[in-house]
Amino acid sequence: MSEPCVKKYHLVVLVHGLWGHGAHLEYISKALQEHYVSKFGLRKEGEFTDEEIVIYTTHLNEGYKTYDGIDVCGVRVAREIEDRIEQLGAVTKFSLCGYSLGGLISRYAAGLLHRRQFFKKKDIELINFTTFCTPHVGVLAPGKNVAVNLFNAIVPTVLGNSGKQMFLKDKVKRANGLPLVYLMGMEGSVFYRALQEFRYISLYANVINDKRTAWWTSGISRNDPFFDVTEQNGIHRFSYIKGYEPIVLDHMKPIKIFRIEDVEIADKSICEKLKGEHEKTHVVRENGSKVDRREYFFFKYWIAKIGRWILVFLNLVLIAPLWVVWFLISGFMETVKSTVRVTTFLRKYSHQLIQDFYDIPLEPLSEASSDLSATLTNEYEQHIQESLNDQTDTFIESLYDAIERKNTLAAAVRESSPDLDLVPNSTSDASDSITTTIRELETTSVDHIISRAKGANLKKLPPLQNLRLAISPRQLDIIDSLNKLAWQKFPIYIRNTSSSHACAIVRHEDPNFEEGKVVVKHWVEEVFKFE
Repeated sequence: MSEPCVKKYHLVVLVHGLWGHGAHLEYISKALQEHYVSKFGLRKEGEFTDEEIVIYTTHLNEGYKTYDGIDVCGVRVAREIEDRIEQLGAVTKFSLCGYSLGGLISRYAAGLLHRRQFFKKKDIELINFTTFCTPHVGVLAPGKNVAVNLFNAIVPTVLGNSGKQMFLKDKVKRANGLPLVYLMGMEGSVFYRALQEFRYISLYANVINDKRTAWWTSGISRNDPFFDVTEQNGIHRFSYIKGYEPIVLDHMKPIKIFRIEDVEIADKSICEKLKGEHEKTHVVRENGSKVDRREYFFFKYWIAKIGRWILVFLNLVLIAPLWVVWFLISGFMETVKSTVRVTTFLRKYSHQLIQDFYDIPLEPLSEASSDLSATLTNEYEQHIQESLNDQTDTFIESLYDAIERKNTLAAAVRESSPDLDLVPNSTSDASDSITTTIRELETTSVDHIISRAKGANLKKLPPLQNLRLAISPRQLDIIDSLNKLAWQKFPIYIRNTSSSHACAIVRHEDPNFEEGKVVVKHWVEEVFKFE
């Protein structure tokens, strides 16, 4: 008599971000489940299937527990993964997806399990690893001006251990005081090797309205080709993945970088074609005359910048005074609570490298700690907290936008497409621009890109200050190291809402989040693999 067949499982684990909870991942979970059913069909009752997909959303880090640190949260997620696999009993495939901070927590958890050879011992194939809007390079704002320095010094103090780690302000003992995010990105670390074990690794990153997890950190890029893109002016600048335009960009297609002040349009029809989408960046006049540098600089840049600071102050003084009080008080209180939890958690274990504290038993919190970290249960209170957290997102985003400084006269970017090419004239030719790809800008320095422009007049080439990011050597090390992995990268251009960070995974119901549904559709149908 033949032995009964044992059902096998493909476990997919979803990890939420800062202040997050399982509900944030409901849409993406449902979309993946529905795609699985549409691909393999519903099974009749009692019919055996060789494999079944099981989608599990982590819950031990919900709410302010995400303040406890990438490492502490990562240990919790690793234990949840172990427990779920033990419960199912016959997991043969595993996929992991992290949103925002959850992507870093996922990488940490994967590293823990890799060091223990957990998947190898159980003969589990690692299939998909995906992050959405995850700051792989940290969230330390680029730049060196006073506003940037103050921002980078103050904000981490109200986001607990996770804030310090994301801002690269922490120091890991026994690792020469290096930041955790830096160590996680280095070749040879268990976290890096864990990513190498997955058959497919991918990431999605916003190109606008997501300063905290901007393209350069979520897309792991040395340069920023989206420096002046807004909701209105970028739709014809880039190429898109077929069927997902104009939202999911194709980072392998060529783009052209050119000097703004040298733009001249000889053909009026082309001028009309460009006017709607490029007037804010190209500043092309009806008669095709050159851009006035002073007019562009002062009226287009400084007025906009002043407007951003006015928006910040309006948020502080008029629109959300109660929220500001809540943010400061709750930030301080939750940081204190987080410190209590982490101190309890690490009482017997110093903050050391992974080989020194992996096998930490996940002991239940003390009664006092449990009371301190109790989550809200009342639906109305949860709704209020969700609204306040959204206000926090908006406020921090406006701060990032205000402190950012760019040389807007340097260069502009557009798709390198024959029908949109500028018409050559006596003062403008091919040597006035540089053709590259978003992919090349991710991995290659601006200096190298300029040096390979053979036969070009270097004096005529557009200065690329805007694309070059004022980030630290450590951040560059993280970028160079992580880019050696075989990432599939997808820049996403969400224009119909300023909440692009939440929209990217349809974090909650919102009529303006339709573009996020396209992003999720692309992931489940084109990127996520079952084999």
